Amino acid sequence: MSIRNIKKDHLKEHASVELVTPVDLPPLPNHEDPLKFWTQHETENMLVDLTVFAKGELTRQRKGGSWVGSFTGRPQLILQMAPAIEKVTFGYVKGSVRQLINSMRCWWRLLDTVEQAATMVGQNMDRVEDVRLLSRVHLEFVHRSGMRTEMYYPFYRIVNATLKLHNSSGLHWHPPENPDPKRYLPPEDQVKSLRIALKQEWEKVRQCWAQSDLVCANGFKPQTEKESTIQKHWQHFVKIQESSGRALPTTDELREGKGKGVFLKSTGMGILKMRNIIFPSRWEVETAFHLCLANTGWNPAVLSSLDACNGYEDFLQDHPRDPDSYLLKGTKVRAGGKEQLVKGLWKTKAGPGFIIKTWLERVAPLREQLKTMLVTEKIRYSQMVNEGASADELTCQLNKIQKIEMGCRSVWLYVSQRGGIEWLRPNSSVGVRLNGKPVTYMAKLIDQINRERAILSEAPISVVAPSDFRDLFALYVWRRTGGNILTLMHTLNHAHLRTTQGYTENNILNAERDSQARTFLDHLFDELDKGRVDITILAHLQRHGAVSKEMEQRLTEFRAHQRSRMGMACKDPFHPPAGIQPESKKNRMCGSQRCLLCKSHAVILPESMTGIAMRVEELNTMRDVLPVGIWLESRFPEELRNGIDILRLFSPDEVLEARTHWAQAIDNGSHYIPGLHIINNLSEAT
Repeated sequence: MSIRNIKKDHLKEHASVELVTPVDLPPLPNHEDPLKFWTQHETENMLVDLTVFAKGELTRQRKGGSWVGSFTGRPQLILQMAPAIEKVTFGYVKGSVRQLINSMRCWWRLLDTVEQAATMVGQNMDRVEDVRLLSRVHLEFVHRSGMRTEMYYPFYRIVNATLKLHNSSGLHWHPPENPDPKRYLPPEDQVKSLRIALKQEWEKVRQCWAQSDLVCANGFKPQTEKESTIQKHWQHFVKIQESSGRALPTTDELREGKGKGVFLKSTGMGILKMRNIIFPSRWEVETAFHLCLANTGWNPAVLSSLDACNGYEDFLQDHPRDPDSYLLKGTKVRAGGKEQLVKGLWKTKAGPGFIIKTWLERVAPLREQLKTMLVTEKIRYSQMVNEGASADELTCQLNKIQKIEMGCRSVWLYVSQRGGIEWLRPNSSVGVRLNGKPVTYMAKLIDQINRERAILSEAPISVVAPSDFRDLFALYVWRRTGGNILTLMHTLNHAHLRTTQGYTENNILNAERDSQARTFLDHLFDELDKGRVDITILAHLQRHGAVSKEMEQRLTEFRAHQRSRMGMACKDPFHPPAGIQPESKKNRMCGSQRCLLCKSHAVILPESMTGIAMRVEELNTMRDVLPVGIWLESRFPEELRNGIDILRLFSPDEVLEARTHWAQAIDNGSHYIPGLHIINNLSEAT
């Protein structure tokens, strides 16, 4: 099914006011403080405030997040480092600035720790208020504390930049090493289940939209109670849109001044349901985003950085030589702005091109409302400058403007449960709830999948992070192309083949080996819990999966069979066929053991190859030493043909090695052919 093209002219009438010419902001507020400066980034210009490192932080000041501990202030040290920090952070985005600040907090605590340790042992140590006082003692504490490289390097670079500004030699310290990252890729059957689940969730989203658009079309007459409910909510929402002039009215506007309980009791309508009929929710945007990740091989940062402020024509276009296809272009900032290309068919409803185009059309009124808000806030900023507002007030207003600008650029707009226009952010991971607790989208989706897999007695899928989708996509391409590294290089948009080689080794081959080892250990401990270690069962679990009860019963019966000297199993050794042992008596075991002639009782085992090869070489020797008449009158030729035919079931190299071994053993007398002397004596007597 496909989403119908429903005209929504009512949204265009009041989704936004007429936009004025973009407002140019006045100069940035000047704090006149050497510890406060701007990063001068084009879109994420951030105020860097180093005051906390001068004053210290003895109690928790920030709400939310994690607080590792207190540290004392070092005013001279931070003043000395501030020029280098301002120079290094020029052009930094907010994430890079936060990483630097976190690194400095970690080092400030370490400096306190070193000085406290020196005091405890009675040694005099100058308080570090100059970078030139850093010594090997501090490096020793770095390694002893287990500091990670992402906390070590930002501060280390600032120190060397500061030393360079003071014409001093830089530090040449041996950095700490992070433990090797543990990459876990689920088995292919689990990856397939995950991809199917994502497609199914996206199809549910499309079906929900299609039904809402159909019911909300002008002139539609509801046929069911559900359709009547949807239409009732939609009509009320449209009425408030027209009266408020906003595509997304506030909660108070939707309730028309009534309280929550009064509104629900008098109308029977829910505010959240109203919004979800018109605009996407957090679950829906997460579904679309993760399905695009699964089908592009991009990192989450690349997919999040698509700039949709002016529509999608800048990054999503028809293929120049194929109108049925599209080209999706992303930019990888960490690769120096390298372009990431994805080609697909417009008709593929689960493809990234179709998803992004459909999404942008759905949230277009929200984007227009954000643009209107942006113009209003920029005008407000200019007014604050003219009114002589403080630098801190201007900074707060500027941060608000930058936040709205980020929303205007983002593809992934949605409406939150609180009724605000929100968008997915690269560092925003927890957005849905599972059993009352906030979790990631993938955690909840995999929980749903595992509930279904548990019913089928299938192994559960471990949690997959958004960053893992690039590895899963690479593994998929690697499998489909038979390990073609050039195709993988093109798919991952790598500039150099050596990059793809390293990526393949670290993220695919090593992951496969780790997965195999992990799976074997899981199976081993499961078997130990059952009080057994069965090599055959372990091998089957590792290669093919679960062992059913029927298979275990067959294995038990199979092992109960007795073995002949050729390593073949016998279904009933006490009742051999008359053609094999005519003089057999009741309860007398088969003595001839000519298993290659016994089709009714003989069972060929994987380990029977060596014994069959032995019998074939015995028969070859007997053919050479016995008279032709006796050979032809016996069933030895048939037995030899059967043995040669059975050996074709095994590896040719292993068969050749085994036959050569037994032929040499017979020639040098180390192997004796049973019954050969009796046959020779009979032939001489006749």
